[in-house]
Amino acid sequence: MKKYSLLVLFLSLSLTCELFVSNAYAYLDPGTGTMIVQAIIAALVGAGITIKVYWAKIRYKISERTSKSDEE
Repeated sequence: MKKYSLLVLFLSLSLTCELFVSNAYAYLDPGTGTMIVQAIIAALVGAGITIKVYWAKIRYKISERTSKSDEE
């Protein structure tokens, strides 16, 4: 129960702070855009490698099952 009340307190404070924020007038240099593009490309490549690894495992399991059924 205590964790729930702390969570509600944290969320209400963070939402209140978000409503009363003034303009930042921040500067984003060109390197920031490059870093964002690099992070997106890295995430896509990582997802592709993950899919490739699990796809190989799935194919191995399927071929293992079909080879067992062929032997019988």
